[in-house]
Amino acid sequence: MLKIALCDDNDRSIRQYAKMINSIAEKHQICIQLSCFSSGEALFFQYSDSPEDIDIVYLDILMGEMDGMKTAQMLRDNNCKAQIIFLTSFEDYVFEAFDVNASHYLLKEDTSTSKFEEVFLRAVQLASTKEQELFCFEFNGEPGVVPVCDISYFEIWRRLVTVHYDNGKKVEFYGSMEQLANKLSGKNFARTHRSFMVHLPYIAKFRPQSLLLKTGEVVPIGTTYAQSLKAAFAEYLSRLNIYNENPMGKGDKI
Repeated sequence: MLKIALCDDNDRSIRQYAKMINSIAEKHQICIQLSCFSSGEALFFQYSDSPEDIDIVYLDILMGEMDGMKTAQMLRDNNCKAQIIFLTSFEDYVFEAFDVNASHYLLKEDTSTSKFEEVFLRAVQLASTKEQELFCFEFNGEPGVVPVCDISYFEIWRRLVTVHYDNGKKVEFYGSMEQLANKLSGKNFARTHRSFMVHLPYIAKFRPQSLLLKTGEVVPIGTTYAQSLKAAFAEYLSRLNIYNENPMGKGDKI
C-alpha cells in the first residue's frame, strides 16, 4: 500500500484533488492510503518521527505560517525520501522546488486531468521502487555497497575511483571511467571531465568551468564535456517534468 499525503489550506482544493487521486488509484487498481492536511505544520508533525511512512506528498506552496516550500525542506532535512509534487497556483517557485528534489511542479489552473493522472502514475512508479538501489564494488578483496541516491559524484586517478557520497563520505575501488559509464547508464549520471562523473540530481549551479553541487562540493567541467553535460542535465529536467509543460521554462539558463 502506498501512503499519500495531500496538504493544502483550501478545503475546496483538498476535496477536488483527493477525489482525483482516489479515482485514479481505483482506475488503475493501486492500493493507497490518502491522508489530508490543512497546514504544513500538521503534515510535518505527523511524519517527523517516521518519514519513511510516506511515499508521495502533494504540497500547495502558499499556506499560512509554514508554507509548502519550508515544509518540503523540513521533510528532506528529516531524511524523508517521498516523491514531492508541488500543486500550486504560482509558478514563481520552480527553482526552489528543484532545491528540495521535487518530482514535479504542477500549476493547478494549467494541469489537465490527463496530465495529473500521468504525473500521479509516474510518482507511483518511482515510489514503488524506492527501495534503495545499491552501487556495488570491491576493494582489496572486500565487497562494498553505497546507495546510488546518496552518491554525488565519482572521480578517478590512475584507475583508483573515489565515490563521494552522503555529504562528505568517501570510498575507493579500482576501475575505469568507461566501466563506470556502462554500469551507471540510465541512472542520471554524466561525465563532466575526463576524471569526473556527476549525479545530475545533485547539481545546484553551472559555473564557467565547474559545477556547484547541493552538497557544497565543486566539480570541474572539461571543455570537451561541457555541451554534452548541459544536454544531459536539460534532458534530466525534462524527464522530471519539474517545469510543467515547458521544462526549460522562461528565465532558465544552463
